[in-house]
Amino acid sequence: MDWNFLFANSLNGIIYGSFLTLISLGLSLVFGLGRVVNFAHGVLYALGGYFFILFLPKIGWAALIVAPLIVVPIAIAMERLTIYPIRNRHEIYTLLVTFGLSFMITGAIEYLWGTETTLIRPPDLLDGTVSIFGNQFPIYRLFAAGLSLFVTGIVFGFIQFTSMGLRIRAITDDGEMAEALGINTRFILTVIFGAAAGFAAFAGGLGAPIFSVDPEMGLGIIIDSFLAVILGGLGYLPGTAAGAFIVALTKSIGGGYIAEWSIAVLFVVVAAVLVLRPRGVFNRGRIT
Repeated sequence: MDWNFLFANSLNGIIYGSFLTLISLGLSLVFGLGRVVNFAHGVLYALGGYFFILFLPKIGWAALIVAPLIVVPIAIAMERLTIYPIRNRHEIYTLLVTFGLSFMITGAIEYLWGTETTLIRPPDLLDGTVSIFGNQFPIYRLFAAGLSLFVTGIVFGFIQFTSMGLRIRAITDDGEMAEALGINTRFILTVIFGAAAGFAAFAGGLGAPIFSVDPEMGLGIIIDSFLAVILGGLGYLPGTAAGAFIVALTKSIGGGYIAEWSIAVLFVVVAAVLVLRPRGVFNRGRIT
């Protein structure tokens, strides 16, 4: 076995997993709070990438902060206008609505920015490579993965140690009881929907020098994110993080050895989890 090849693919999987975790947490939070299946989460990730490349020539890498700040109010408006009126209906309604929104926003992206793929150079300070066990890795990739994990840690800390996080956990555990105790569940869902979009947009901008930017970039990431949420258990954040790395490592390592079968293996694993442990690998997620 070529251990260097295995190590390189594993590290690439960890890098992708760090991005996927940040994006998947938003999906899991929104579902846990309001049973909203947000298929448009991927295009919000794409919008982050496009707003990043729009502002990058004007304000430099401060665009990495500005892009999410623009996407957040767009997401909040989307939630209030399309999801809020139907949030008490079955999850299939929000799935269909957000599925349609994803195509509308993708069409708007193509109209405004075109269909070409845009490549971004990393900042000069983080350009170049570093040797790890004889393998050359781009410095920017390692930095971006570390920053993604850092932001993910902030999200976990916020959920675990703040009063707002306590309310979020209460709504996730029992939304009706939380509302009966005076927690404004609808307001918190709107805030979290916007915050989740902001994290996805941040990942879209941060990942632009790694994955490039194109109108269809949200499609692949949303499928992987849903798989991560299913593996980890619906609404269970630690499980979602674990699921994201399972998905990323399966695709990266499997793609290196059995490229044509890696996706099939991933879907078989997800199908097995759905049958054997419908509440996720840790048996902590929701079924309904």
